[in-house]
Amino acid sequence: GEARELIGDLRPDKLPDDSLPERLWGAFRDQITSHLSGALHTAGILLLVCVFVALSETLELGKASPPFIIYAGVAAIGASAISDLDSYLQMGMESLRELSEYSRVLLPVLSTASAAAGGVSAAAGKYAATAMMMDALLSAANAVVAPGICAFAALSLANAALGSELLAMAKKLVKTVCTSVLSALCMGFTAWLTLTGVLSGASDTLTARMAKTAISGALPVVGGILADAAGSLSAAAAVMRNSIGVFGLLAVAGICLESVCSLAVRYMMYRISAAVCTCVANKRLGELIRDLGTCFGLILSLNGAGAMMLFVSVYSLMRTVVG
Repeated sequence: GEARELIGDLRPDKLPDDSLPERLWGAFRDQITSHLSGALHTAGILLLVCVFVALSETLELGKASPPFIIYAGVAAIGASAISDLDSYLQMGMESLRELSEYSRVLLPVLSTASAAAGGVSAAAGKYAATAMMMDALLSAANAVVAPGICAFAALSLANAALGSELLAMAKKLVKTVCTSVLSALCMGFTAWLTLTGVLSGASDTLTARMAKTAISGALPVVGGILADAAGSLSAAAAVMRNSIGVFGLLAVAGICLESVCSLAVRYMMYRISAAVCTCVANKRLGELIRDLGTCFGLILSLNGAGAMMLFVSVYSLMRTVVG
């Protein structure tokens, strides 16, 4: 519904007018602004909690601080962050499901057009590979990454409160499993791009290099792996700008715009808050805030990987038709 409202009366048989890029840019600014106020509010609460804990420890005049001070700080941070994490995890998973469902409608249409242009075997192979990767990403998100994010957040809270080495090792293991699954899927996708020749046709212009740099830095965990596909995205703009493929491209952008913007804002705010709180408060609290930011970063990686997979798949099918 949000994507439909954003792209307006855009139809596959009608190329977009000049106002659509302005609407997309305006929607992007609005999303960033609206979520920034909430993120700043949360960051303020986290900073106040850390300052309170630091002052409480100072009042002990060099004595060992009672454990209830750390417990109270962890409880306050958990109360302010966990509800946010739950709602944003649901938003990210819903966005990923919408991308997967939309791919089941969009890709068969483009595959049919590709087959009609003479690329029967290429269209079938590319559609099958893309459908498999999208299903694998969604299945991994539901079965491994989403539960892993919840477990990582719970272990981070417990470790911050108790300072247990065993809990620290457990949370590190959970994080490694989540990042390894995401990395494996993205490496499989880039391998498919290389085998099908999509990456070899990517532009090596300044725009492509800038896109690679931006994606590598913007997406945690998988940004470096998917950076090579950024050249394909810049090449896709030239191919799809005056073709029917732009409809699918803009629809995908509309679907994932809100979740990616909101998650990116939260991720950056938690990272900044962790850096500030580490300087003024107990080290364990700063590490806890950084770990909670990592949870948002993993959700952002899921959504970014799904969107890029669909973007580049649309482009590869369009290349079969337009050359």
